[in-house]
Parts: sequence; C-alpha cells; structure tokens
Amino acid sequence: MKKKILLAMLTAVLAVTAASCGGNTPASTTKATEAPATADTAAAEPAADVNAADITKAVLDEVPINSAFEKKKESLPDYFDGLDVDAIEDFSYYICASGAYPDEIAVFRFKTSDNADAAVKAVVDRLAYQKETYETYTPDEMYKIDSAVIKQTGNWVYYLVTSDNEKAESIVKGFLG
Repeated sequence: MKKKILLAMLTAVLAVTAASCGGNTPASTTKATEAPATADTAAAEPAADVNAADITKAVLDEVPINSAFEKKKESLPDYFDGLDVDAIEDFSYYICASGAYPDEIAVFRFKTSDNADAAVKAVVDRLAYQKETYETYTPDEMYKIDSAVIKQTGNWVYYLVTSDNEKAESIVKGFLG
C-alpha cells in the first residue's frame, strides 16, 4: 500500500515538474529546422560594452524557458566539466529549473580567445551529456538538442538549447556579430 501511495505521489510530482518547463510550443508539434549542433569559430570581436546578461535576457524575452533559473559561477563546473571558471570575464547561464526539459542558454566572455577555444570542449561535452540524458528521459525534446548551437566569436562562446534555436541564435548574433 505504501508503495502505491509513494508511486502516485511521485507520478504527480513528475507531471507538475514536466509542465513547468515546457516553453511556448508543445514539443510534439515543433520540428527542428537546423542542422545538428556545431561548434564554430568566427574572427569578429563584438563591442566592448556588450554583456552576457543582456544577451541571455534578449533571448529569453523571445524564446522563453518556463521556470528559467540562472546559475551562479561557482556551479558552472557542475555543468561544464573542465571549464576554467577563472578564465571567465562575464557569463550568463540559464537552465530549466526542474530539469524536466533540456532547455539551456549560456553566454560566456573569456579573458582571451585561447580561453574561449579551450572552453568549447567543455560546452560540447555538456551537449553530449544532455543528449545522452534526454534521449530516453524526454525523447520528444530531442529536437532542441539536435538543433543546438555552440559557437565561438573571438573571446565569446555561446550555447543554445531552446524551442527555437534559429531564432535564439539570430538574437545572439545581433549582439556578437
């Protein structure tokens, strides 16, 4: 009897959690239009007054993550294995708070382009981890991961796993070029 009650409570919690991070469009009705995730490098450097928080805010305004939760710098190694947090000058990182969905937006500015080069591996590894996790957990959400964006522009690296990665990337490019 206790097991049945516990199972019922767990099912209810999972249902509420799943509903909290769904985004604007149900996953089953949205198709990925981008090619699989890539890690690209560009030579242009954006204006000095650009900051990561403004970029992620602009993305979240247009491509929201329900229950978006901002992570602090000290938690970054928990998500990006091998990331040199001491090399980060500025960053903003949001995830779905419940973990029910793979939605993430991360924008990093590093001290040097070499630091940014090194960080790309940690971001690519994060995406691989997310893919492994969500393939069986919420396969309806894989379109977000399959069209994820990882790019480097000078000292900047950005990582987008959203319901509309194409739109999110166009917003970031408006800031970073």
